[in-house]
Order: sequence, then structure tokens, then C-alpha cells
Amino acid sequence: MNTMVEQNAQNIEQRRQFEMMKKEMLAKFLTKEARERLGNVRISRPDIAEEVENMILQSAMANRLKSVIDDKKLKELLQAISQPKREQKINFNRK
Repeated sequence: MNTMVEQNAQNIEQRRQFEMMKKEMLAKFLTKEARERLGNVRISRPDIAEEVENMILQSAMANRLKSVIDDKKLKELLQAISQPKREQKINFNRK
């Protein structure tokens, strides 16, 4: 029982450290306006905000980000992610 409490405390601490690291990296790679927009998106669409954050963090960790992401670039990322995925429909014409 005691080890479960300790393990839970470790998990909480790891999650807190990860969130701090994530916040620092986003502050480093996003302009103030882009961070504000991402915060607004998080309020209305947390799933999309999480997906954009993960994309940015993965790119940063792979050294693929050449410059800071501004509001315009963030809008492009959001549009690319939030475009509805088309479902293919197959219609059968019976004779």
C-alpha cells in the first residue's frame, strides 16, 4: 500500500515536471501572440491544442524548428489539423 502511494507521488511529480518542460519549450518557440491564440484554442478545443503542442514539441526535439513560430504560422498549423477529414463514400447504383 505504501509503495502505491509513493509510486503515485512519483507519477504526479513526473507529470508536473513534464508540464513545466512543455511550458518552457512552448514559451521558447512561440511568440506571445501565438501563445495567446493557443491558449484560446485550448479553451474551446483542448484536443486540437494538445495535438498542436505535441507537433511543436516533437519538431523542437528533432531540431526541425528553424525559427520561432508566430501567430500566422500557428494559424496555418491549426487549419491543417482542424480541416475535416473527408470520408469516402461508395455509392452503389442498382439496376
